[in-house]
Amino acid sequence: MRTRVPADSLMGRAILSTRLRPGVVVGLGLTASLLVPVAALAGGPVILAALPLIGVTALCDASYALLAARSTNLARRVLVFEPLAGRLGEAAWLLALWFLGAPGWIVVVTGALCWIYVQTRSRARQVGLRDLGMTTLGERSVRTVTVALGFAVAGVVAFAGGAEYVTWISGAVTVAAMAWLLMAALGLLQLVIVVSAALRNE
Repeated sequence: MRTRVPADSLMGRAILSTRLRPGVVVGLGLTASLLVPVAALAGGPVILAALPLIGVTALCDASYALLAARSTNLARRVLVFEPLAGRLGEAAWLLALWFLGAPGWIVVVTGALCWIYVQTRSRARQVGLRDLGMTTLGERSVRTVTVALGFAVAGVVAFAGGAEYVTWISGAVTVAAMAWLLMAALGLLQLVIVVSAALRNE
């Protein structure tokens, strides 16, 4: 689930005034996400560049949700590409965490859990469960905040420098990746419980 911005809010009116197409917003968000591993590879204080890039992606997420809801002729290719772009963007974030020292197994398991979560929610909606009645720990917004905090700590450590900063960065991104994994697992469990209950009541 993406963060929704009220259409009558200041931010909502600003987004709608841009008259951007939903497909353009999705492309911008994906491009920003794909640049995050580049910042990680550059290392040092450049790691902090991941924060505005993730911020752009989050803004594009919110913009897409609003623009798509207001669109009367949303292209089918956008509907197909949008979830793919989301998964590719998150894969880029995980790759960047791995570049900075997060264990590979954590990265792989986290990615798999996120994919299963999104697929489960998508299938539930396909069978008519449009409103699952809750927001879980596995939501896109939670993943975004978690990874942003990881890069923020890693960037600050890299900026401060010091002989042991490489180890500290590795520790920071490992904690972030593990937190993402745990929340993805708990979110999936929450979602499965809710979907199972809803299906029993059908």
